[in-house]
Amino acid sequence: MDTNKIPRLIVVTGKGGVGKTSLSLAITKHLHENGVKVLYNSFDQITNEQLCERMEIPCWEMSTSQSAETYIGKKLGTDMVAGWIMKTPFFKSLFNMIPGLGMMILLGHIIEKLQNDPDLHIVMDSPSSGHALTMFESSHNFKEMFGKGMIVDDINRMHDFIYENNRLKCIVVTLPTLMAVNEGMELRESLNSLDISDVSLIVNDAIHLAKELSSKSEELPSFLSKKIEMEKEVVSEFEGQFEKILPHLSTENEIENIKSLTSHLEGLW
Repeated sequence: MDTNKIPRLIVVTGKGGVGKTSLSLAITKHLHENGVKVLYNSFDQITNEQLCERMEIPCWEMSTSQSAETYIGKKLGTDMVAGWIMKTPFFKSLFNMIPGLGMMILLGHIIEKLQNDPDLHIVMDSPSSGHALTMFESSHNFKEMFGKGMIVDDINRMHDFIYENNRLKCIVVTLPTLMAVNEGMELRESLNSLDISDVSLIVNDAIHLAKELSSKSEELPSFLSKKIEMEKEVVSEFEGQFEKILPHLSTENEIENIKSLTSHLEGLW
């Protein structure tokens, strides 16, 4: 696998319940098994470290609060004062009122980690669509708000990395329904408006591609046959818009699901 063709930061996002986490883990495992130096990052969610260990998926975790405390400590030259500041009601309220601030700082830490290791790649299991958009928008908003200074200097360094060719790829995961695909395409357009050009749509959980159902089409209940028909109509209507269409997986075993997804990722890069 040619690592030069693989983006340094792969952000997986989409609506809740579309399978972002399983796909993020599968992408990380797929890259790792092909000799790529890669880490799975759950952004500001709790990482299932036990699952990652069992599946030999390398991971790295840092919360927004840890990230902010580290950032403030570096700027002030003292971790102790930074820890005290983060515990004050003012800063707690500030981060609650402006979630994009913590997200921006954490994104900055992820980028810094990539800058410090030119061979490293990170797969980010991003928050849901709206939060992912906020994460990227916040850097533009704060840059405009502050105008100049050390925060703007840090934002410029982030932007220099993000907008360099082949460094950032966003994967929008969606389901094979008309509403879900339209929402995914709207998110892609919003990310494109922020000059993020490499944004792909991946359709997950496509029942019409499930092998165990394809041989039983005449035995399926009417509601399932109708759903399959509607899926095919959506895929046909948006032909050429999807980078991958992944099949429905009947097993409820998360490890088996991730392994199966991994087998469908050939040709993604």
